[in-house]
Amino acid sequence: MNVEADVGPIPRDRAFADLPRGMGETILVVDDEASIRFISKLTLEAFGYKVLLASDGSEAISIFMSHQDEIALVLTDMMMPNMDGPATIKVLHRLKPDLPIIGASGISENDKIAKAAGSGVIDFLAKPYLTETLLKVIDKILHKSG
Repeated sequence: MNVEADVGPIPRDRAFADLPRGMGETILVVDDEASIRFISKLTLEAFGYKVLLASDGSEAISIFMSHQDEIALVLTDMMMPNMDGPATIKVLHRLKPDLPIIGASGISENDKIAKAAGSGVIDFLAKPYLTETLLKVIDKILHKSG
């Protein structure tokens, strides 16, 4: 994930001033890479979202069960050990069929992306993605903009 190269605080300059902001919605971020979870949390919180983190699908299901009334959207990696993205998505959709889910992966082959996208995700982000891309996709889904 490319959230501008720096992990420090998000600058409040003009480039970031035009990006869409959250309204306190809770997003569950599921990724087996700790650095991606950390950067995603910093970024999303800096732009007005609450963030819950899970390192794999099993943990995501457990967190979702405890916070399902709060979680507005799930951002999940598609390729994880133990319980991968598609398996996680199936369980989440059984629990809450209308839950918006964004899939993310570094997969570059079109047929694998199409299969992943067909597994219940509302949108798909190819890694690495920029902060701007992530925020615009979330805004489009949660706030019906764009």
